[in-house]
Amino acid sequence: MEVDSAFCSAVMIASPGSGQGKTLITAALARHFHNQGKRVQVFKIGPDYLDPTILECASGQAVYNLDLWMMGELHCRKLLFRAAKENQVIILESLMGLHDNQPSNAELARMFDIPVVLVLNVAKFAQTASAIVEGMEKYGTCPVISAVIGNRVGSDNHHRMMCDSLGDRYVGSMRRDDRLILPERHLGLVQAAEVSGLDNRLTTAADALDQFDIRIPLENVNFVQPQTESSSQAIVPDGSNQLQGKVIAIARDAAFSFLYPANILLLKQMGAKLVYFSPLENQAVPECDAIWLPGGYPELFLEEIDQANRTIQGLIQHHQSNKPLLAECGGMMVMCRTITDKDGKTATGCGVFEADCNMTSRFQSVGLQSVGYENGEIRGHSFHHSIIRTYLSPDRYASRQSGDQGEPVYVSRKSVFSYMHHYFPSNPQVVSDFFSGEKRVLVGSRS
Repeated sequence: MEVDSAFCSAVMIASPGSGQGKTLITAALARHFHNQGKRVQVFKIGPDYLDPTILECASGQAVYNLDLWMMGELHCRKLLFRAAKENQVIILESLMGLHDNQPSNAELARMFDIPVVLVLNVAKFAQTASAIVEGMEKYGTCPVISAVIGNRVGSDNHHRMMCDSLGDRYVGSMRRDDRLILPERHLGLVQAAEVSGLDNRLTTAADALDQFDIRIPLENVNFVQPQTESSSQAIVPDGSNQLQGKVIAIARDAAFSFLYPANILLLKQMGAKLVYFSPLENQAVPECDAIWLPGGYPELFLEEIDQANRTIQGLIQHHQSNKPLLAECGGMMVMCRTITDKDGKTATGCGVFEADCNMTSRFQSVGLQSVGYENGEIRGHSFHHSIIRTYLSPDRYASRQSGDQGEPVYVSRKSVFSYMHHYFPSNPQVVSDFFSGEKRVLVGSRS
């Protein structure tokens, strides 16, 4: 069988850890090539909804996630091959440090022969950068580190020290500039829609690449189409129409925005018609067969949620009509009786899920997890700063990568509540169970 392949310029932007400036450099590079008229596909490694909103604005395209554990090698290969066929540049932003996670960013780079550009926040050191780079090259799986960029470089002399220390692989210094700092909050970067003057910041960052003569090397990488039972580039096999004719209503606004683009694409490929509504604008729940309430930031909009009577009543009626509903993390929070923030301010939720939600000052859970439903395991992740209090016993628990107990899952009628953010393509059959309403996702769940 003849193997189809596609060559495309590709690079991974990585660092020793978080807070080094990966997103800034990735966004600057994406905007730089976008301004040249090139079609750029950015991927974010790992489970992340926030950085992709910035990177989407920079590149002009939806940003997809890549994670070998959550998605599997085949799915990652499929996404990369499709991107190579449709784009001129592929940029991957790594998660945390190059060697963090399991499998690591480094393993993914080596698997797909993607060169790595290291970004180092050198605001408080100089020559030590050489030791860091040498150590990262020798540790564990060793992808090709083709270049190094210094971020937050303070002066021309600082720049010269970096050049002397790292030699030819040092391709430039991004200078200290408060205009280039991306604002953060408790779960990570502030969403793109909330960042004042974001487009100007991205333009400034892209211009800085030229201003400081930062030349990031791009290499042509051969991405091969995976050989599967179907040669289709679709996320699910051809003919998969398990949700054909189903109308799925999805909450989508600043409070409910944690949606993987691949999840949306999968639902469409399965034949579903998607309609959207905004709880923050108190919009009526559209006529639909099923509802998806994704995660987000409901805790930042308690006043609006408290006044969203039309939306709340629609969600209650949907549940009472025994129609399917999936409420993840922030979506689950609004289905609770109450949501209380750290200052003691409380909003009234739907009350369909007999629990109360309280915000905390630290992460309660973060990391990849999986849940075993009746039609198999589906993977995803959780990250949240809240806890729920309920007298109900969970119908099931997720499992962490380590095998330890993860998030509880509650099922009432055809509604599923959990802190889990499900990655739908990891098990389309379970997704069909969620939204078709034809089967219970868990045998013996409360009715």
